[in-house]
Amino acid sequence: MTRLYSLSRREITLVLFSLIIFLVFYNFDATSHFFANLNLPGISSNPTADGGLDMDIYGDWVSDERRISSIHEQQEKEDTSEGDIWLKTDRIPEAQKQVIFGNIGVNDGFMHWGTDMPETRIVKHVAGFSIMDNVIMCNGTIFIVTDSPSSFPSLGSIASSADNSHEDPLPGEWDMLSIEQARNILGSYGGLIQGTSWLSYDAIPSNYTLFSLWRTHSSLDTLTSPDPFHPPRRLFFPNIPTYKGKQPDLNGPIIRRQRSDSGFHPYLPKAAFPLLGLMYKEDWEDYALMEVPFVFERLVVADFGAAARSANDVPPFALPLVGLDASKEWWEPIRQNLAKFLHVDHRAQNLNSGQEKTVVTYISRQDATTGSRLRRADHDALVNALETLHESNDFEVNIVSSEGPWSERLSAVAQSNVVMGVYGDSLADSVFMRPSGHSALMEFFPSDVFTRDAETAVRSLGIRYIAWWNDRYALSLYFSSPKPYFIHL
Repeated sequence: MTRLYSLSRREITLVLFSLIIFLVFYNFDATSHFFANLNLPGISSNPTADGGLDMDIYGDWVSDERRISSIHEQQEKEDTSEGDIWLKTDRIPEAQKQVIFGNIGVNDGFMHWGTDMPETRIVKHVAGFSIMDNVIMCNGTIFIVTDSPSSFPSLGSIASSADNSHEDPLPGEWDMLSIEQARNILGSYGGLIQGTSWLSYDAIPSNYTLFSLWRTHSSLDTLTSPDPFHPPRRLFFPNIPTYKGKQPDLNGPIIRRQRSDSGFHPYLPKAAFPLLGLMYKEDWEDYALMEVPFVFERLVVADFGAAARSANDVPPFALPLVGLDASKEWWEPIRQNLAKFLHVDHRAQNLNSGQEKTVVTYISRQDATTGSRLRRADHDALVNALETLHESNDFEVNIVSSEGPWSERLSAVAQSNVVMGVYGDSLADSVFMRPSGHSALMEFFPSDVFTRDAETAVRSLGIRYIAWWNDRYALSLYFSSPKPYFIHL
């Protein structure tokens, strides 16, 4: 027979005490109101005011929606000039809030069009660069839906094959459908990708992808354009994976993988295009595997392969520079974004005022493991000359490494009037130099080498260009000839 255990008075007291504590704190919000002394300081007598557990945890701190963090608050106090990039909601008019944030709800991601199939509209186009509305992606194929195919450029002028940029896109990559065909193939409903999206269809990245896409996008921001101009919300790289190499075994050891080269430093879009989200091949495949059509409300397409098949004496990325109209200040919003982020002066410089120095930056490639570099003796001679120049009261000189920290290099470029360096990817950042009447890029080439990429980019912004080739230099005219005219010293 089992003997029943009887609790002692002490044990009964402990159990009852524990039970009371549990009940009190389990219903603490109601209990605190019940036991609250309305005359005590810090306890609100207003039944609608915050109290109870929230008051105990947070106190009487009041949220200010204009300050996101202590850093934000400090920034507001330190700098209230027009160069301040920190967002203050009380300074933004309602119309501008609509432009920035939109009015999209959580239930606006899908649409049911029934028999009223969205029809694609071509807005702007030069070879390799297109702006279109109502482009549909389904199962990885991009569809143009129209009953007027003759009003569209050929698919080969819009894009290339993902496997071979020298060829037109394959049917499984891009296709053109009539409205009736689209009804039968795509159905009556699908997802809606709101706003403006960018699409870089190249498998090989370019240093000028963002530059060309923004120029194409900026063709909408003209006095003669009837189409609304809104900033892009996302950039797709359907043919560039997030990381290099093969995906490791998920059950194996953790391996730190290297990011794929997208043509720009990962920090750059976050600083210069802060509203732009990046999506890579894996994200594109997610959309494809969902087996539902997705309608791009507006799509800006860049395909350097298609541009190369059409370009003659200009680099492929430059076709929108010469083929699409844009405001004279089309690049200024992006350049200023970066300058403000780096906390350097974003305003154009007036060297004639006599109050500011000419800032010269030499981007050295001596630390680079690949690519061209100056001979050691030439590098040392150039550095000595720049240091002598720095001793002058009229010049400020920066010598930065192409392999150095991104913020250090871009901060130097963003406040420079003159940038110089050996030809290569690092000079693509020259488009962010500070504008003035004397801004110039000086590019050093090895023997028998010459490219026009950097020249084309900076001259489109009104920046002077000088090419050096040993003891010769060239002041070539913008797009005047595929070969520069060199002058012997």
